[in-house]
Amino acid sequence: MPSLAALQAGQVHVWHGDLSRLSALGQNWLCEEETLRAARIDTAAVRIQFVTGRRLLRGVLGHYLNREPASLGFVTGPHGKPALRGEGVESGLQFNLSHSGGAIALALAWQSPVGIDVEAWRSLARLDGLARRCLAPSERRELDGLDDDAATRAFFRFWVRKEALGKATGEGVTLGLQHCVSSLEGPPRWLGIPSQLGDVGGWSLAEFPVRDGFAGAVTVHAANARFYWGGMGFDGENLEFENLISLLYATPDCVLGNAAADSSRYPSR
Repeated sequence: MPSLAALQAGQVHVWHGDLSRLSALGQNWLCEEETLRAARIDTAAVRIQFVTGRRLLRGVLGHYLNREPASLGFVTGPHGKPALRGEGVESGLQFNLSHSGGAIALALAWQSPVGIDVEAWRSLARLDGLARRCLAPSERRELDGLDDDAATRAFFRFWVRKEALGKATGEGVTLGLQHCVSSLEGPPRWLGIPSQLGDVGGWSLAEFPVRDGFAGAVTVHAANARFYWGGMGFDGENLEFENLISLLYATPDCVLGNAAADSSRYPSR
């Protein structure tokens, strides 16, 4: 279950849910600035995404910190990445949020930059051009010979990993997507990262099964990180959490692991 002590012991927690269902959460918790920002969003769907995301973020962080969600304050980093305002425990709790196509996911870590991304698979008209701009040569070779559907799914698996790393650092796609290199064979791990991020072994990577039709990945600036994931819902007023499940096992759909995992424990895709 949600526990700050578990995070402090080197875990990464990933919470996921259905955005449309969670939008009915009875609690508000937004501050005045967030309320005004939401009011300026013209598109109803985008406004609901923002409001629901901030409510969930405040609710989950408040649970870990044993604080009232409405009392939390946020600051924005130089590249736009939000962080908790405060000292001590609050300054050590790292987080990142992502949503796409009705799915939402939140990653938390302790004193280690963390990034997460979820993407709904969709048809890509210019997949070859996107692959040349975004993927490393070794990654593009893994797409060779695949039919259109399989190649698109493979591309999104690479994409969410790269996006998660860009979000962890706060630099986004300016990080240099072709320099964020992994493989779809074996457990997820970074094979190459931009030099300014330090040693590649200092970052851990995992995939998580959002639901059919989605790709999801999470990465953290910590070696040997242990990843756990669980669902979140609500009882009308308060958030409810499923038991966390370790991501260090193989599922029928994808292989999950981290940089330090023994590759012999996982079947190759």
